[in-house]
Amino acid sequence: MSVTHRSLSVAVESAFGSLSASTGLPDNSGLTFTSIPCERDPIIIYGDPVVSERADARDGSYGLAPEPDTVWASGSRVRRRTGQVSVRLDLTTIGSSAANYDSNYLGYLLGAGLLTQSHGAQSDVLSAISDVNTFTPTTTSTNYEIGALVGADLNGRAEFSAVTDNDVTGDVTVSPAFSAGFTGTPTLRLMQTWFPGSRSALGTREHSLSFRVDGVGFRSYAYGCVLESISLSLDNGRVMADLTYQAALIQDDHGNAVGPIEPTYNSGAPAFFRGSYVVLSDASPTSLTNATTGDTLGRLALDVEDFTFTITNTLTPIGHSNSLLAMSDMEISDVDVELSLTVSSPNTTINNDFFNRTLRQVLVGMGPIGDGLGAAVMIPAAYLTVDPSKYDPSGNDITRQQLTYKASRFGGDVSESGAGNSPVRLALGV
Repeated sequence: MSVTHRSLSVAVESAFGSLSASTGLPDNSGLTFTSIPCERDPIIIYGDPVVSERADARDGSYGLAPEPDTVWASGSRVRRRTGQVSVRLDLTTIGSSAANYDSNYLGYLLGAGLLTQSHGAQSDVLSAISDVNTFTPTTTSTNYEIGALVGADLNGRAEFSAVTDNDVTGDVTVSPAFSAGFTGTPTLRLMQTWFPGSRSALGTREHSLSFRVDGVGFRSYAYGCVLESISLSLDNGRVMADLTYQAALIQDDHGNAVGPIEPTYNSGAPAFFRGSYVVLSDASPTSLTNATTGDTLGRLALDVEDFTFTITNTLTPIGHSNSLLAMSDMEISDVDVELSLTVSSPNTTINNDFFNRTLRQVLVGMGPIGDGLGAAVMIPAAYLTVDPSKYDPSGNDITRQQLTYKASRFGGDVSESGAGNSPVRLALGV
């Protein structure tokens, strides 16, 4: 058993924790697992037992074995561990093989902590463009979901924006603006977008997950898994996602070990921080009120060499004594967002943003762009937590500008259904 090749598979649970109606214990027989093409090192046998320590009176210097916090079945204690499941993988998109991520491992992983929305079409060759914020679709404008992201290949670069209104005399408006290359009749890519529950759906997500670890001589299951955090960073330009899940229950099934399972790969391409832009809006978005017409802000393109992006969910168990899980669900009681940018050519336009409490839309694009390709993240109303006029000369080569943004209230979409007015968005190409 010295070989440590191992794999991690994921399945969507039909109910939190996959409990059997007859036994009250987890039952994985109805779960369909997909092996994830993730990095091997974070894959371990997760979790630690939950125990109640015994501090009984005693007649000497010795200890007593702790009491496992669990239930009994058939006269024996049921093994129970809890803990975190960590996954590291790149954002290889689906390519042209599917219309959405609903039955894809990326959709499974993101949906365990976020909601999702798809447009009514995958792409659209535009019939006319009024300006860099407004266009006439060839398909109906209602195919464009408010709040969800769209992308286009403009002059060989991936550009992205978000829909703010889909009923402007048959037109669609977006913000922030596309570049001046947004002319003619380009093909627009309508992306699938994930977002936290908006003000009308706080604390919600698509589903919970079960994970299975497979290796030589070992197999473990994690049940009732909810996304605690997702962090995007760069590995020589390749965008890597580090995801952490809280598991309500972890159990071993070493007697049924079959060895590692070969991953299932998507047919698209990994997202790279190349051939794309980081864009700020040129003015503040609608924030503390709700817009009656969708925002249509201009753009400031930054020269960014590196970024990190993190969404952190605060998970609060809905505790109960009814089952081995000790909870009926895990509520997302708060969401924190942080985007850090390293700007290689300081932008003086934003030097006073911190002291003026200026909000801006911030959008980070990732290439390539095409059929089932590309990715982007967006904070539609972002505020700075650092002073952008404090430049960073510490590298002894060039002066940089370090920016850190957090999410504020956004009201620039004309609807709050779906992704409308959501505080942060992550989108993948379809």
